[in-house]
Amino acid sequence: MVKLKKMKKKLPVPPFWLTLLGPAFVWAATAQGSGELIWWPYLVARYGKAFLFLLLPAALIQFFVNKEVAKYTLITGKGIWKGFLSLSQWYTLPLFFLCFVNFLWLGGYASAGGSSIYEIVKAPGDVKLGSLFWAYILIAVFSFGLIFSKTVYNFIEKIMKGITVITIFGLLVSVFLIVKIPDLINFANGLFSPLNLGKGVDWNSFDYSQLITGLVFAGMGGFLNLMYSYWMKDKGVGMAQYEQKISGLTTKDIILPEAEEYIFEDDLENQENFGKWKKYLNIDAGLAVLINALTIILTSLLAFVLLWPKRNYPQGWSITVAQSAFFETSFGFLGRILFLIVAAAFLIDTWLSLSDGVARQFADFTYNVSQKARKKPLKHWYYFWLFFIIGSTVLTMPLAQPFFFFKMVGVISVFAFVFYLPGLWYLNYYKLPKIYPKFIKGTRGEEVALIATWLIYTFLAVWYLVKIL
Repeated sequence: MVKLKKMKKKLPVPPFWLTLLGPAFVWAATAQGSGELIWWPYLVARYGKAFLFLLLPAALIQFFVNKEVAKYTLITGKGIWKGFLSLSQWYTLPLFFLCFVNFLWLGGYASAGGSSIYEIVKAPGDVKLGSLFWAYILIAVFSFGLIFSKTVYNFIEKIMKGITVITIFGLLVSVFLIVKIPDLINFANGLFSPLNLGKGVDWNSFDYSQLITGLVFAGMGGFLNLMYSYWMKDKGVGMAQYEQKISGLTTKDIILPEAEEYIFEDDLENQENFGKWKKYLNIDAGLAVLINALTIILTSLLAFVLLWPKRNYPQGWSITVAQSAFFETSFGFLGRILFLIVAAAFLIDTWLSLSDGVARQFADFTYNVSQKARKKPLKHWYYFWLFFIIGSTVLTMPLAQPFFFFKMVGVISVFAFVFYLPGLWYLNYYKLPKIYPKFIKGTRGEEVALIATWLIYTFLAVWYLVKIL
């Protein structure tokens, strides 16, 4: 296929924003598999109100990252790694190496999902063997669905929407039945008052990676946020409507003409359409963090009421067992079983969406890093990396308990923000406004928000290094 250097196109007219909602649910559901379901319930069950004040800021700040990542794809139609490569390979190659190392450890999500199934059937063998056995079964089933779906993104979006609705509904019912007004007031005191920060924590023996991981996993975290670009791309946002979508392995594609760069002119129609697309991005990115924040507050509230008094926090291979009290207290034994099934589905779905998102990132990088790689279509590289990720998951799962994997990804993620946010700022506020109409440049307030976000994560990274060295 001949690929043109540049192609002038009209910025497509956006459909009604409600019909476009989807990436928000995928983003939120993926985030819920770590921060909401596991990490913040763990922090609250172990330390009570000590870190609750940090929860909402940590969750909401990722709105600014999501919005800028998605805006690049809206304007160019391309994935964010193509943008990073356009800056400098000296900048991008080390960044990609860090990303590659970060995503070698996705097995923690699958083994955590397997541990939920093991807690229901108590077989085969001990908890480690049983967790791994069921994790491998779940990987096989969901990988089959991913590989042989007609359109990969649509398959993932439908699953994530269903799981999100079921989980939030169950949590809301549990909160209504379990939580009393005094509990709610006490929890709100921790959530909104900084006076409780660090109270009761033994800082001499404290594992700072736990807190860093919690702050990052209050949303997606680090390189995980970049997946939003690729879900937006396959959703067909803005200029991405002209791009080929990733289809199932056996699906025969109709090859569309592509360009290195899609350019749209500085006219009133494009300006009006851009404003509508940008409004949609704000809605979708905002919905993602709000769904995420709601879920994390509900799970933390239930952990505060049910688990903190007993110091019954998730640990070891049985990483979701303590949280099963969220449903068990309201619905009895059947509630416990239901929660463990939902937890297993959530965690394996998180692994599924991460595998898809990471394969998209790696494929985008590989396809654009050299002319030789472009002799193969993007779909080829997507499935190359997808099978690699599935294989690495199978191999790394037995090496450590899920918590180890989560902490490793969490710590790397805070440094990922430090390294890639300056590149994202340069792309959206310096490079693209020189190529595209001036109206695509964000406001001064949006620019300040992105820089402030970078400064916050840089402070956290430096603070973490000072504490451990």
